This record gives sequence, C-alpha cells and structure tokens, in this order.
Amino acid sequence: MKHSRTINKWIKWLVGIACIMYFMSGFYLVSTNQLGVKRRFGKVVDSRVTSGLHYRLPYPIEKVDLIKAREKKRISVGFQFADQAAGRASNPTEGEFLSGDNNIIRMEMILQYSILEPVDYLFSVREPSSLIEGLAKSALSEIVAQMKVDEIFIGSGKVAIQKSVLDKTQHQLNTLLQGKHWIQLSSINLQNVFPPLEVADAFKDVATARQDRDRYVNEAQGYQHEKIPQARGEAEKNLRESEAYRVEKINMASGEAKRFSKMCKEFKGNEEATYSRLFLETMEKTMPKMQKVIVNSGSREKPFNLKIIDLDQ
Repeated sequence: MKHSRTINKWIKWLVGIACIMYFMSGFYLVSTNQLGVKRRFGKVVDSRVTSGLHYRLPYPIEKVDLIKAREKKRISVGFQFADQAAGRASNPTEGEFLSGDNNIIRMEMILQYSILEPVDYLFSVREPSSLIEGLAKSALSEIVAQMKVDEIFIGSGKVAIQKSVLDKTQHQLNTLLQGKHWIQLSSINLQNVFPPLEVADAFKDVATARQDRDRYVNEAQGYQHEKIPQARGEAEKNLRESEAYRVEKINMASGEAKRFSKMCKEFKGNEEATYSRLFLETMEKTMPKMQKVIVNSGSREKPFNLKIIDLDQ
C-alpha cells in the first residue's frame, strides 16, 4: 500500500509539472521586426500582435504565426540566390528575354517588397513570392519585347525598364488580389544585363564602338564649345576696333575739312601770305633735317652771298 501511494504521489507531481509546462508553453516573444497573427482553432483572433512578450493558449487551442512584416523581402528574377551562394550556375535559359528586334538578352533582376497586411499575406495566396516572381518576369518579358537591344543596354533604358516593370507588376498584383493592397513593391533593380555567351564578343565590339562614338562626339562638342566663344570674342574685338577706327578717321576727316575751310577763308583774303606759309610748311615737312635759308628773290638789292652762312651750325 505504501509503495502504491508513493507511485500515485509521483504521478500527481508529474501531471502537475506537465500541466505547468503545458501552460507555460503559451508564452512567446515577438521581435521588433516581426508581426504576429494569433489564431484560435484556425480562426484569426488578433491580426497584429506587436513586438514584446505575449501569452496564448497552448497548442492546439491557439497558434501564432510570426512573419517579418517590417523587413523588406527580396525575390530574384533570372537567377537564384541559392545557386549563387552554392557556387552553382542557374538554368541558362531562365534569364533569357527576347528584345523587340529579335535579339536574345540575359537579364538578372532583384525585386523588393513589403508586407502591409499579415493576415492576407498568410492566407490569401499559398506562395506569394512565387506569384510576385511570375508577374515580374511576365512584365519584364513584355516590356523588353517592345524595345530594341540598343535601348536596353544604355543607362536610361535600364531605368525605364525598372520603372515600367515595377508599375506593371504592382498593377497586376492589385488586380489579382481583387483590390486588396497587402503587398507593396518598393524597388526593382536590374543587376546584370548582358548578351548570351555565343555573341558576347560581338556585343562587346558594338559597345566599344558606341563608346568611341560618344567619346568623339564629346570631344567635338568640347572643341566646338571652346572655339565658338573664341571666334565670337575675336569677332567682337574686330568689330570694336573697326568701330574705333571708323570714328577716328571720321574725326580726322572732319578736322581736316574744318582746317581746310578756315584756310580757304584766309586764302581768299590774303592769297600771297597763305601761299608762302603753305610753301614753307611743306618744305619743313619734306626736308626736316636740312638747313634752309629763305631769300627774297624779288628784292632789288645786291644778291645775297650764301657762302657767308656757317653750314655747320
């Protein structure tokens, strides 16, 4: 009897400890970047359990699904993250797309999205990431098929593709989810855009030629921007000098005309004196370094002896 009582006592203790452990299992922790969805017998009773320590009734009465709703999730299109991490090459045809001018291009794209409604994310679609990847790949194929290969490889073309794919994927996602906006696409980034290996050298030659063309155009534009201002400056300088020369000559001509007019007035009143003065001024200008002696040839006096003049003075 005593042995039986001991066994019953131990059983009670074990049952009590098991009950305590069972009810203690209801405590759970939600980290800062997570949101929880609490369900009771499968029905959602709390759609947004915030960060911190919480309690739920033990399983299978209540269950909490934790998702990283505040963390941006990433999806790859054209390659697989796991394949790159393991060092294995992905399916060669997975990231191949056909351009509008019938060129095959390999493209690798990363898409980031955020969860706005945890309940819809968990229970509306079985695999949301696969759905988003399929829509993004379909949108990328459609947009690339409308562009030429040269438009895709330039920088502005990549930016246009990213924006178009982002808008189109978000629109199709909202349509499929019947207007429920519980996934928000935040960004799409084209990681790599390159031709197939078989024609990579030809594309490289084309890219090199395009770079040379752009370099020559830039050099020509730089030369143009350098020479045009110089030519305009020279033209402006010549115009200014011509204008100054014109004004100078006009002023000189006006002065000469006025001086000639005054001389004419003087000449009319005193022709002989004016003639003599002009003659002397002309002789002074034409023979400035010669010693000159002026003799009145009309005088009746004895002729003047030029030998008496000291020419060394």
